[in-house]
Amino acid sequence: MRSQLTARRLRSTSLSTGTPPPSSSDYSNTLADIAAPILYRSPLPSQADLPVYVLNAAAFPDASRVQYDTLLPYVLARLPNDEDLIGGKGYELIFFAGEEDRSASIPKKVQPGWAWILRAYNVLSRLIRKRLQKLYLVHQRSWVKVTVEMFSTIVSPKVRKKIVHVYSLSNLALHIPIEDLLIPPSVYLYDRRIAREIYSPYATGRRAFGVNRPLPTSATGTARLPRVLRESTSFVLMDENVKTEGLFRINARAALVSILREAYDRGQKFIVWKEEDSVLTFSHWQEGHGSVMAEELQYVDGFSLVTATGLIKLWYTELQEPIFPQASYSYLRRIVESSPESFQTSTIIDLIGEASEWSPLSRVSRQTLTMHLLPFLNTVAAHQDWNKMNPYNLAVCFAPALIRGADVLEDTNIIGTISRILEYMIIHWESSFAGALGMDMWRFNEYLRVPEAIEDREDPLDITVSPSTPLDLQTDGIMLIDKDTSDDEEQRPPLPPRTNDNRGAEADRPSLPPRNTLEQVASEDSSASCIMRRKPAPVLQSPPRYSTIITQSPVSAEDLPAYTMVGNGRSCSSSNIEASLDNGLHSFLGTAISRKPVPTTSDHN
Repeated sequence: MRSQLTARRLRSTSLSTGTPPPSSSDYSNTLADIAAPILYRSPLPSQADLPVYVLNAAAFPDASRVQYDTLLPYVLARLPNDEDLIGGKGYELIFFAGEEDRSASIPKKVQPGWAWILRAYNVLSRLIRKRLQKLYLVHQRSWVKVTVEMFSTIVSPKVRKKIVHVYSLSNLALHIPIEDLLIPPSVYLYDRRIAREIYSPYATGRRAFGVNRPLPTSATGTARLPRVLRESTSFVLMDENVKTEGLFRINARAALVSILREAYDRGQKFIVWKEEDSVLTFSHWQEGHGSVMAEELQYVDGFSLVTATGLIKLWYTELQEPIFPQASYSYLRRIVESSPESFQTSTIIDLIGEASEWSPLSRVSRQTLTMHLLPFLNTVAAHQDWNKMNPYNLAVCFAPALIRGADVLEDTNIIGTISRILEYMIIHWESSFAGALGMDMWRFNEYLRVPEAIEDREDPLDITVSPSTPLDLQTDGIMLIDKDTSDDEEQRPPLPPRTNDNRGAEADRPSLPPRNTLEQVASEDSSASCIMRRKPAPVLQSPPRYSTIITQSPVSAEDLPAYTMVGNGRSCSSSNIEASLDNGLHSFLGTAISRKPVPTTSDHN
């Protein structure tokens, strides 16, 4: 009965259940390319050893430009078929429901209607719907919530038990390790609207940027390049990318650079670099699965070339110790002043050579210059006929990222000196310095390859300085020491343990003092009676301010109150009343008495 209903339901819809074979003339490569970033399989399986599929809503095209009825079979063809699910355990699906990051000038995409969504669900075979083990809804919006409620109440009530509602990528990391997923840039950008950063348990930390050891130690005990420099540099030096005009001049989008910085520090296993037809792919090894690589990374959205160049400059900017510290400024000025036109090769070798004993640069800085920066910029400058980036332009772009002193004005003044030295090293690197320092192009390319040792493919998590670390071990930053507090005050005694009294809130109230007995009250009264008390002062009566006393009888000083308010606003005592009466009060009262009274009605008659 169920099979008959399914067949009738499929016949009633206009959607196709399958795609034509690739060899057929009806097969559309354009629709297949559009469907690839919409639904794809993540390279690594889930913790339950199930295949994980990613559905990205931001990759859906505009419904007004593409016929969704024709596109749907190409999207569903990327799900596991019935033959794979018969002998398997099932699969998991992660639906990133966030919209595409767009500017105000770009119109909003037209979403498909509710009827089409219901028909698309009916097209799925019963085995595909039944073998779905988990459905993670990430960045869900209002239309997604309505659709899920419709499916869970009307279409399939069993779906409700399989759905996991997730608000952000940080919440998703509490359910599954997101560092194993292949996440497109559009998902990162939408998640940035919700949270400033992504926190993943046992993964979030520092591995690449601002670490104590910028050049990790390999399994053989030698220094190697970190993963972020290895991958971004390899992508920039691809044949089509290195010839791009204006390389390093165009500023990258700050949000994308911040996302990549966080991804490399988190240890995100799969980061796709893509610029038109140039795609950089690296395989990853995991225990139990061997060498894993996404088969169709060229179709998934990736990070651009401009983002790679901005990420390289950010790595040099965030070094804990800059390449040229402030203590080396005077030495660099002497080099330029001693030979303004050209520099001596021996002087530059003493400055950047790893075995140099008089160089003001640290050993890590010298290794970074010779292992990566100088051969990298020399390779870019070799294509200056296409990219228009000569050694002078490259030195101007990178000089500000190589210094970070305490005085900004002094850093500004030294940029020109460092640019001249850096330009000279780029020009003469291959002819004068590479052979003398033992760093030819073959060895540089070896540093850019994926390490053979599995433990070297990912950078180790940096151990941050704990609060108990002595202050004399700190080498950078500002140290704040409170001199007002002593050691005794810092070592406060522990608080007493809480009582186990379960009497409620009354147990926390302080007890009242005991009441006095009758004998204590009587003794207090008898003792108080022996004490002589002062007679209370009489209450002073004063008329309202600005008032005048008018009477028809003679007024004397004794009849006036003790204090009377006079016209100037000050009070005077009764002893001064007579003087006031002599100075004009009699004349005023006489005038008031001499006035004729107002005639009444009886007098009129």
